[in-house]
Amino acid sequence: MNATQNLKNDHVIIKRIKNISQTCSNKLYANQFIPITDIEILSVIMEEFVDNFHHGKEEKAYFPETKDKDGFAEDIRKFLIEHELGRRIAMMLRRELEQWKKKTEKENNHESNGPYGSVNEPVARFLKAYAVFLDDHIGKEDKFFDMVEQKDSITNSENETLLKYYESCKTQAGGEVRIQEMVRLIEYLEAREWMKV
Repeated sequence: MNATQNLKNDHVIIKRIKNISQTCSNKLYANQFIPITDIEILSVIMEEFVDNFHHGKEEKAYFPETKDKDGFAEDIRKFLIEHELGRRIAMMLRRELEQWKKKTEKENNHESNGPYGSVNEPVARFLKAYAVFLDDHIGKEDKFFDMVEQKDSITNSENETLLKYYESCKTQAGGEVRIQEMVRLIEYLEAREWMKV
């Protein structure tokens, strides 16, 4: 596998995260019950898998390697700005989720998964915003990756260097075990009752 395909494979997993985020938002807006713990798990996946691991590979290795090639600098500048947007959405989601959890615990006498009355609009809004961000961002990056591959912008030695760096990104993200745990958590959320139509 080459370095570009490695990132595209991450995108397949990230599309699953986008679908979970969108469904969760839709169900919250429809005032359907979703355990707060499930949304917390989703928030952790956003921060650890999408931002720390995947965006880390792009920002620390792939983009620096490609930015001075084939006129890619402007595309990469935009992607970095979008990464920051994604971080901010995830951070605002986490903040609203913590406030909602505190309020819910008070109302339910410390039962964080108890029923709650009204929809938490900020949480639903940030989940939707994150899903929209991922959908738009991944679409643009996939086109960019296709262009990099079509132009043969990365040499074999650069590809090997990038793949080695990806391994260090994996280590920084908690290693193979933690990445597999993130994938299992995605599978867990996909199997939840509220994810079913």
